[in-house]
Amino acid sequence: MLSTKRQLGQYFTRQQTWLRPQVISFIKSVKAKVAYDPFAGNGDLLMVANSLGIERTVGLDIDPKLGWELNDSLINIPKIKESIIITNPPYLANYSAKRKKIFEGVEKYFASTNYDDLYQIAFEKCLKEAAGVIIIPETFINSPFPKDRLNSITILEDNPFEDTETPVCVVCFDGKSKLLSEVQIYKNDELIGSLEYFEKLRLKPQNSISFRFNDVNGPIALRAVDTTNPQRPISFMRKEELEYDLAGIKNSSRLITIIQTDFPINKLDTLIAHSNIILAAFRYKTKDVLLSPFKGNTKDGSRRRRLDYSTARAILETASEKASHNKNQTRLI
Repeated sequence: MLSTKRQLGQYFTRQQTWLRPQVISFIKSVKAKVAYDPFAGNGDLLMVANSLGIERTVGLDIDPKLGWELNDSLINIPKIKESIIITNPPYLANYSAKRKKIFEGVEKYFASTNYDDLYQIAFEKCLKEAAGVIIIPETFINSPFPKDRLNSITILEDNPFEDTETPVCVVCFDGKSKLLSEVQIYKNDELIGSLEYFEKLRLKPQNSISFRFNDVNGPIALRAVDTTNPQRPISFMRKEELEYDLAGIKNSSRLITIIQTDFPINKLDTLIAHSNIILAAFRYKTKDVLLSPFKGNTKDGSRRRRLDYSTARAILETASEKASHNKNQTRLI
């Protein structure tokens, strides 16, 4: 049996920042008689359920030190009638388990699934048992996990954990298949659109022009992650403007990169200007939902974000089309 918090992927919820008005409304709408947490941990979520008027609570956990009825809910979640699941399952990606050399302890869970994180395995099992509320990594939004059985996703910019900065979201679900236009997305307390709206805004590259990332000989730099300073967000720039030691750029670099291209050098500044304009418009329209969450917030309290290279390539391709037709080749930024 796994014995350490690290191996169990345990992050206990201490603060009630996850309990947003729309989440409370969903919990009450289910009219459950039992609050059920298959990954009970310290029981914080069940205590919240009591405060919402659900008198009976049931908790299970794999860790005997926590005092709950023992159950490996990644293998099986017993069904309880008239219950609502309220849970925060373990988070641990299979590649991370391999890197940390703890994969042997969790290999059995991944053996019979295509999911790549324990929380996804847990979520699939929860979806089959009852309606519920689950706190999971915000990366879920951009994952291929099917989302047609959800009711809402709430992005939290306030961290409900004391022991990790993992960006999370709160997902309300009833397990019933529905249109993506019926799945609502919130940022904190604000309804910002349907899942269908955001899916239509995804940018996909066509590979219409050559852009090679992590090539230090290229002329374009991309700071692909927001800094804590709101004035220094994700941005494209000339390589010489990047305040970074290029020796730190490797094939695996995902936060800062240099991009090689065959695009005409005399139109480079126009390309960069258009890229930043397109990026800014994309961020505005999508409310940053389609950018990967990054640990920590900016100084103004907004979630830091990372631009994946597939979306960055799509932006550069669109910008190259605009730059090619721009007769004014003077520097725009």
